[in-house]
Amino acid sequence: MEATLNRKKKINIGRILFIVLMLAYPVLQFTLFFGYVNINTVFLTFQRFDWASGGPIFKGFVNYKTLFDRILHHATTQKMLLNSLLYMPITCFVILPLSLLFSYFLYKKVPLSGFFRVVYFLPSILPIVVLTMVFSFLFDSSYGPINALIKGLYDLLNINQVPPSYFGEYPTNQIMIFIYCIWVGLGFNIILLTTAITRIPEEVIEYGKISGIKLHQEFFHVVVPMIWPTITSIFMLGITSVFTVLMQPMLLTPSSSDTYTISLIVYDSVNTGGDVYYTATLGLVATLIGLPLILTTKKLLSSCFKGVDY
Repeated sequence: MEATLNRKKKINIGRILFIVLMLAYPVLQFTLFFGYVNINTVFLTFQRFDWASGGPIFKGFVNYKTLFDRILHHATTQKMLLNSLLYMPITCFVILPLSLLFSYFLYKKVPLSGFFRVVYFLPSILPIVVLTMVFSFLFDSSYGPINALIKGLYDLLNINQVPPSYFGEYPTNQIMIFIYCIWVGLGFNIILLTTAITRIPEEVIEYGKISGIKLHQEFFHVVVPMIWPTITSIFMLGITSVFTVLMQPMLLTPSSSDTYTISLIVYDSVNTGGDVYYTATLGLVATLIGLPLILTTKKLLSSCFKGVDY
């Protein structure tokens, strides 16, 4: 009996040790890279670098005053905020509806649906560096095929005008980034939405056909309500794009400060030795504004349709 109890005790100790070791790494990672980093960011917002002492000193709300003053009076900061905010309607009200529409027609197996599935999906599996290089080449002022077509059209119509430098001047360069985001963003959304649509029971679709509903009625009254949780999730990701867009402007317009976003400002500040105290304040204020906005939007969207288990 005593030997059995000792064996069970050793097994329990080994099990506990195994669980502790397995949890130690993720807990440590969360503590360091989420807990410490975010707490330290809050402290940075109340500090400024002091050249006399060679280190940071407490300066109260100076960074917050500087931020709000720049928002009200600084043209570059206002443009950066406008650029960042515009990614939300582009993602939520352009990319998402287009993705939903294309996903539905792919689900209905329209002619060449397999080909279009590959076309839409391809940008999602290629590295962003490759995609931005291809996109930049297409509109290159010297060698780009699209630019060559426009020049040929101008010559055909006797229009004495030079095509614009697509990535050179604002707001043309910012519009081109939006076009790129639409092109690339469709694929990822279509994967999610197509998967959600194919999960709808065939019996539901067949019942609708028997009832005589038309294609647009099936789309709006059957498909959209049944995949609404997926649509809501994608919409939430679209809102977060205000704070996360970084690589697109950095790779497409590397020499332009006119296309800066919140995320790119923070990235440049950290990597070039900029004012990390100011950018920490910018990031914290963006989080404090964005978090309740996202939570409120999610609650409103979730109340539109009642969840259905199938």
